[in-house]
Amino acid sequence: MTKDMMFFCIPQQAYMATSNCTTLRRRPVGNKVPAGSQPKLRACETCSMYPLVDKQKVPMVTLSAYLSGSRPIEVNLKSAGMRKIIDDNLERQAV
Repeated sequence: MTKDMMFFCIPQQAYMATSNCTTLRRRPVGNKVPAGSQPKLRACETCSMYPLVDKQKVPMVTLSAYLSGSRPIEVNLKSAGMRKIIDDNLERQAV
């Protein structure tokens, strides 16, 4: 995954870097987190966009293009291709 790519995060309703998404995903879950660490954001706990971001199936722009004013479009999570990728990832997590 390229670290300097930007995409539109639907759960956060914000433009986010792929490296930031990876960092937020690794945070501990729940109220009882170790002292000094930040808990996982509620929007990240239920996010189903992780496999799409990892496989770069969401529209992305480079960080330099983003800083120049270019913005990635929002991905349609209800399309058949996107649902298949999300469902495949959910099945692997359940096993």
